[in-house]
Amino acid sequence: MNAFLKKKNLRLPLPQANRQFSLISWRNIVIGFIIALFIFGFLYLFEAPVKNTFYTITSPFSQILWQTGQGSSGFLSSFWKARSLTQENNNLKQENQQLLSNITVLSEALRQDQAIKQVIQNTQSSNFKLILAENIGIDLANDFLLINKGSSDGISENMPVISSTKALYGKISKVYKNFSQVMLISSKQSVVDAKIQNADITKTPILGAVKGSGNSLLYLDLVALDAQINTQDVLITSGQEGIFPKNLLIGRISSVDKNDLKPFQTASILPLSNIGQTDNVFIITNYKK
Repeated sequence: MNAFLKKKNLRLPLPQANRQFSLISWRNIVIGFIIALFIFGFLYLFEAPVKNTFYTITSPFSQILWQTGQGSSGFLSSFWKARSLTQENNNLKQENQQLLSNITVLSEALRQDQAIKQVIQNTQSSNFKLILAENIGIDLANDFLLINKGSSDGISENMPVISSTKALYGKISKVYKNFSQVMLISSKQSVVDAKIQNADITKTPILGAVKGSGNSLLYLDLVALDAQINTQDVLITSGQEGIFPKNLLIGRISSVDKNDLKPFQTASILPLSNIGQTDNVFIITNYKK
């Protein structure tokens, strides 16, 4: 019995606590509802003043945020525009480089075409078979020229090498598969049989030997003392040594050295071929004396 009463006494306060909690909850709900109605009513009645006050308070901050946003947008826009302009400039540079490359190729093709026409015109009576080669390197110290034609193109040693104007450069001295070395007539190892160009075929030709002094220099040697040679006389090949065909242009006499104490008279020569100013040469492949 005592145990039953103890249990009953313990359970009695619980319903009272629940009722008190329920009353507090309903009271809070009602109060909250009334406050909400008051707030909504206040906002409804004073909407314009409230908004005005809110905008007045927040407008400086909004303006700062707007200007910052505009500045950021402008900065980003400028950044992307700068990137776009940089890319566009790079594209234009590449296009210009390509155009320059195309112009160079076309110019080179035009120069080669003009050189071919000129050499055909100048050698049409000689029946030469010619191969066009490009000058890819000059050793002026040793008077050698490197060209881009070799044994695979039918090139062999001692073939004459001329310009489009029929001026003599020299001869093939070494041959490789795809390249050849040309010994210029200004080389100290070069000797070319020559004669003074003379339109009067009734006169005895004045013969001599054109020798190289190195460094693109030439001189005429082995000319008889009684021969009359003058400055501005033009020297051409005589064809007597069997390597070069006759009537190729060599150079023009610039000064004469005649001394009775010497067995022969000599003369300095200005070459008519300027290897430093040409990209193309022609190789005569069919000449045999």
